[in-house]
Amino acid sequence: MKSPKEIRFMRVDPLYINNTVAALDAATATEQNLTNELSTGVKVNSISDDPVAFAQNVLLSSQLSADDTFAQTASSTQSLLQVSDTALGSVVSQLTQAISLATEGNNGTLNAANLQTISTQLVGIRDEVLSLANSSYLGSYIFSGSQGATSPFTLDTSTTPATVTYQGDEDISYVQTPNGHTIQTNLPGDQIFNAPGASVLGSLNALIADFSSGTAAPTSVADLGQLNQALNYVDQQRTVLDASITQMTAASNYSASESVQLQSAQDLLLQTNTAQVASQLSSAETQQAALTQVIAAIEKQGTLFDSI
Repeated sequence: MKSPKEIRFMRVDPLYINNTVAALDAATATEQNLTNELSTGVKVNSISDDPVAFAQNVLLSSQLSADDTFAQTASSTQSLLQVSDTALGSVVSQLTQAISLATEGNNGTLNAANLQTISTQLVGIRDEVLSLANSSYLGSYIFSGSQGATSPFTLDTSTTPATVTYQGDEDISYVQTPNGHTIQTNLPGDQIFNAPGASVLGSLNALIADFSSGTAAPTSVADLGQLNQALNYVDQQRTVLDASITQMTAASNYSASESVQLQSAQDLLLQTNTAQVASQLSSAETQQAALTQVIAAIEKQGTLFDSI
């Protein structure tokens, strides 16, 4: 039997020690990550957690942001289009009344007083149409092109017939939907009310002058014809706004539906599977405990060596 001084201990390979310590560090890190995942309910916090899922989340977040931005502007844009369409609808009503009056004035049966009354009534219609042409929404003129701070039309009654000047520009605005489509959101006033051969305000001013003297001027029939053309042209321009309203409604509905789907996909991508993570955490804790025991045994053996 060997004496105590003859007992030999097998020294542990330093590489084994290093590998065991590294494994313990990894197990500890895994345990911490899983614990954090359980507490937050989110499984991807950084690109190192899951590069593929992280990249997918960036894309989903970008799409959700685009939908959110569109939703914030869609409501006000739809209101702007509705206000514009309502204004033009009122213009159509006024022009229809003006055409009826001018037709009556051209039938050759009215006396001078009647014709002057028609001229006065046409002045009221002209002024109402001018007011509609200068309509605003949220403090911005809607028929000024891009010059929202500038009243688009001014009237000069010092001339015969009176003249109207357009002070806006020809710029057309668009809004882009999340899927890249563009929708027109305005109509420049010059395009609606001063179209060549179909000038709304020019025709009204001409007819006012035609009947103001109490005798229908030779140009009154031609001026009435131009007013009819102007009415038809305003109706055509309204179809542009109506199409934009329809497109905005469809785009808003699509964007809202897409947001719900994207949010669901993002939740599925990021949310923790609690049962699965709890099982993984239990395994990680078991592994960490086992590695801790191994290292403790190694440290104990090293202490024995030191005492020999």
